[in-house]
Amino acid sequence: MIHRKLEELLLEERDKLYVPAKNVAILLDSNTLDHAMLVLSQVHYSVIPVINKDNHIVGLISIPMIIHQIMNEGSKDTIHFSQLHKLKVKDAMQTDFPTVHQDTDFEDVLNRLVNHNFLCLETDEHKFAGIITRKEVLKRVNYTLHEIDKQCILTEK
Repeated sequence: MIHRKLEELLLEERDKLYVPAKNVAILLDSNTLDHAMLVLSQVHYSVIPVINKDNHIVGLISIPMIIHQIMNEGSKDTIHFSQLHKLKVKDAMQTDFPTVHQDTDFEDVLNRLVNHNFLCLETDEHKFAGIITRKEVLKRVNYTLHEIDKQCILTEK
């Protein structure tokens, strides 16, 4: 019963657990790396989602990924900034990352957030729907801990 009540409180306003796609900074996989650097330097996030022209989530991108891509292959001590306008986001993005759906079990979401600051939320058609951030989940857990005292009488075993 307590487990059920906790889950009810955590998921009471499920839409508060995620940031909708329209409020998330994203890049297209076809954007140039110089555009990606501009966006990343303005949004104050270290990693942002990458989508394709069909609005499918295809990767994640960060400034370190971009820098790694424009480093000279033969000598890792030279950065070729002139390549930024030639290369695309798809050339530098990370393609191995976890995603979740609206109906993903909350415990699975929590387990995946242990190693990630956010998870990309996708529809059944693999379209980008938003992100679930560790911050929003922790705010929800905090709310739940405060509400559980008001709504349940807990006794020791």
